[in-house]
Amino acid sequence: MLTDLINRLNNEPPTILVIGDLMLDKFIFGSVERISPEAPVPIVKLEKEEQMLGGSGNVIRNLSNLGIKTSLCSAVGRDLAGDLLIAQLTKKGTDISNVLRLKNIRTTEKMRIVADRQQIARVDWDINDSEVDFNDNLIKSIATYIKKVDGVIISDYAKGICSDVILKKVIRTTNESNIPIFVDPKGSDWEKYQHANLITPNIKEAEIILGEKLENDEAFEMAGEKICSTFDIEACLITRGGDGMSFFCKDNTFHLKSNAKEIFDVSGAGDTVISAMATGLVMNLTYKQAAEFSNQAAGIVVGHIGTSAITTRELLNLN
Repeated sequence: MLTDLINRLNNEPPTILVIGDLMLDKFIFGSVERISPEAPVPIVKLEKEEQMLGGSGNVIRNLSNLGIKTSLCSAVGRDLAGDLLIAQLTKKGTDISNVLRLKNIRTTEKMRIVADRQQIARVDWDINDSEVDFNDNLIKSIATYIKKVDGVIISDYAKGICSDVILKKVIRTTNESNIPIFVDPKGSDWEKYQHANLITPNIKEAEIILGEKLENDEAFEMAGEKICSTFDIEACLITRGGDGMSFFCKDNTFHLKSNAKEIFDVSGAGDTVISAMATGLVMNLTYKQAAEFSNQAAGIVVGHIGTSAITTRELLNLN
């Protein structure tokens, strides 16, 4: 299946629009040899630094690596981090005509400090969601653009891009145009995701929205059913960390064990899951086939350190 899918992606790549919070992921890698005399904290000897697309940008990385044509709707500040993100998106060939540059916000940045293959600290510079202003012209532009794509991904990191107003308009347009829309959720307001085709919460997000612990397959099946019925969503895929993932829709329920050989870093794993699921489904795979593809991709990226994106070479090496 993998080889056939990748060949089809190379020959006839679909287009997917990503709507979500864009951020710059920074990593400082080093080693710890001693504790600071100033405070009981490790001193990290710097070995290398990396900067990469994060948030919805990591979804773009995954999709692009799989051969998907990508477009992004988001916002960044008029600052250095914003410049770096725009440059990286342009290099990927992503359509950025719906990425706003706003002077009254600071681009979201996340800096992770990794020593001896362990993340020991993170520093965040966050966007203020009250300052993000999507004007009517942009919403209309997105609504028109949606009709030209094969699928839409909502990559919500709760930084203000995925507002109730814009998501209701987007989901209504996709439903009317018979274009699938896939949601990676965040926060407690899931009403704005109503009528989506697929939602992919992790176990913690599902437990919070339901207000209960999920401890066995039966509980996950009931959780999927409740999420779908409450929010009128066609299907739900709950990721369970090292225990794999559980899928529910009206006519199908199944569980997949994780195939990860090692788990070093789960940063961005949810981005890989939603990207692979969306790719599989727009390429007409069944839900089971798309989930198996997604599970394989996620099992690879969690074995990397840092925010990682899947590659076709790694997938083909599984065969």
